[in-house]
Amino acid sequence: MIIDKEIERRVTLLWIAFSFFTAHLCFFILPNVFEPWHEKTGDYLLKVKADSAAFRLPYDDTIVLIDIDNTSLGALGTYYLNRSHHARMIRNLTAVNAASQMYDFIFGGHLQPQEDADLIQAARNAGNVYIGMAFQLDLSDTVIQTADTDPQIRRFLQHTSWPVAENWKAEMFFTGRHPLVTFLPLSEAARGTGYLNLQPDPDGVFRRLPLMVHYGSAYYPSFSLRVVCDYLDVPVDKLIIKPGQIVLQSARLPNRSTRTDIRIPVDRHGNMRINFAGPWGRMKHYHFSDVYFASDDPSELALWRDELSGKIALVSDVSTGSTDVGQVPTDPYFPLSGIHANSLHTILTQSFLREPSDWIVLMIELLLLLIVTLLSFHRSAIFFTLGTIGVAGAYFSLAGLLIFTVNFMLPVIRPLLMVFFALITLHIASAVKNAHTHAATQRAREVAERDLEIGRKIQSGFFPTTLPSPAGWEINATFKPARQVAGDFYDLFWLEDQKTIGVVIADVCDKGVGAALFMALIRSLIRAFSLQDFEQGCSRHENPQVCQESSLLNTIRQTNNYIANTHGDTGMFATLFLGALDAETGSVTYVNCGHEPPMVINRREISARLKPTGPALGMLPDLEYRVAQVRLQPGDTLFAFTDGVTDAQDPDGEMFGRDRLAEALQTPAVDSGSMVDNILRTITGHIAGAEPFDDLTLVAVCRKSDTR
Repeated sequence: MIIDKEIERRVTLLWIAFSFFTAHLCFFILPNVFEPWHEKTGDYLLKVKADSAAFRLPYDDTIVLIDIDNTSLGALGTYYLNRSHHARMIRNLTAVNAASQMYDFIFGGHLQPQEDADLIQAARNAGNVYIGMAFQLDLSDTVIQTADTDPQIRRFLQHTSWPVAENWKAEMFFTGRHPLVTFLPLSEAARGTGYLNLQPDPDGVFRRLPLMVHYGSAYYPSFSLRVVCDYLDVPVDKLIIKPGQIVLQSARLPNRSTRTDIRIPVDRHGNMRINFAGPWGRMKHYHFSDVYFASDDPSELALWRDELSGKIALVSDVSTGSTDVGQVPTDPYFPLSGIHANSLHTILTQSFLREPSDWIVLMIELLLLLIVTLLSFHRSAIFFTLGTIGVAGAYFSLAGLLIFTVNFMLPVIRPLLMVFFALITLHIASAVKNAHTHAATQRAREVAERDLEIGRKIQSGFFPTTLPSPAGWEINATFKPARQVAGDFYDLFWLEDQKTIGVVIADVCDKGVGAALFMALIRSLIRAFSLQDFEQGCSRHENPQVCQESSLLNTIRQTNNYIANTHGDTGMFATLFLGALDAETGSVTYVNCGHEPPMVINRREISARLKPTGPALGMLPDLEYRVAQVRLQPGDTLFAFTDGVTDAQDPDGEMFGRDRLAEALQTPAVDSGSMVDNILRTITGHIAGAEPFDDLTLVAVCRKSDTR
């Protein structure tokens, strides 16, 4: 049994290991299927958080968006803004004391000399203008060839590169290729440049921002990181790349007297996961035309100064036909300038979305599988199923709670996939085990039934095949076991040269195989001892009555002592009635060992009950028994039975009882056979199809009325 349980535990652990590796294999073989499931689960939780007033991330209106939208183009009376329009916007934002001016554009080559000069001068005078550029982002680690880049652009990039300190080699960061920059005079006049590129996840959703890329032997910042470092007064030498984070040392946050380190969590590719404050409309927006025309009226300009002073202004084109539209977790239609704004917002508010390391994820997965394993050891399949579903639900709720409260993103899909695989595989293993167990049980049952059938046939051989039939007497008996083998028995046989008949009826305690074995033992002992005692004892006595009494007592005592001394530890015993019937006189000498009292019936009335004359056989050695006697007159019937008759129950559990038996015995009967059949019919009607409660045995010995 212990070995079987150990094997079962090992099989369970094998299935758990299979679930673990299968889930990892799914993510390895089909990343484009399972990784998006994982990300979309996080998107769902983030959207619920963004829509919830209790957990919604408040928007920091330090970052404002100035939209070149259809309203602005209509107010300006044009479908396209020239560089003079942008030059005036720069001058106006400078006049209202904007802290930073971000232009989500890449201004191409030279156009109109006057307009270009106007824009360059405005940017130089402002001193806080940031212009976009672009790289082709690549994750390969091949050596970058810069020889094909324009020498002037190459010198500009070398001059503006960031020699960032590393205490961890960021070899997995994106590599920049084929730079595309704003025309150089404007780029050189601006406060700084940063790449605008965003890298969507495989399902096309923008969730992350690569903060830095390799180009040549140096790093280049993203548009957002370039601006935020100047805004927080963090020089390049105070920016450090560490495992899993980019640290802005000694950052000066607005409205704080002390400096602090800002640790931006990044993945191995240098991506920061953006914590979106909500859909596009939740951010602070202004029309381009409103700020543009503010310089026409000094009082209006003063109002705008109150509104925009100290702000980071992000200017972008969101008019109809603009192509920089992406999808983010909280909004399917989102201008990419909004992603830059949200990345700035995430850094300034330090509301970073943190993800556990691979080691922590592994520990979480193993812990979940350990819990499922412990649940699987419970015997109830329902308990295991509901418990596992409960664990999965609790884990999903925990993941949501951590996102809502501390911005920590637990992985959801792969751990739950492992739990699901474990649930299914362990159920399959349980079903296979149960099938094997059922098959083994069925085989064992067939063997047992075959053995029981053999036992039934052997036991039936213990019953007399023919009953004694002395002149003037009718003897009938029947036996119905509750199971295939039983503890009831009866026996009728000749004693003393065909003059005396031994009458035996007995009921061994309990039912089934054990009772049947004791039945065979007691039956053999009674017959053997009685034949021996009657043959030897009566030869020493001239008085037949003394002979019968002595022989009966010897038979009972020897049987009782043998059972009590030899098999006393089994706790088995039997009630038994043993009588010696003198076929000539009708005298019945008997010993009743705690058995149901047989009845003497005359003219349909019970004239006598042969009560016990001693205790049941086999309880203790050397018990005392006494002999009693009754005489059967012509027309009398000795009716003996076991308690299976009176204890027979109907479907409601009501017993047949002695009163119903007495009533049935008063029904007229032609002979003893009719009496037995009538009793059986009455009991069968009472049971009404219920399972037999106990073995049932009847013996009827009738002295015919015409015999004298």
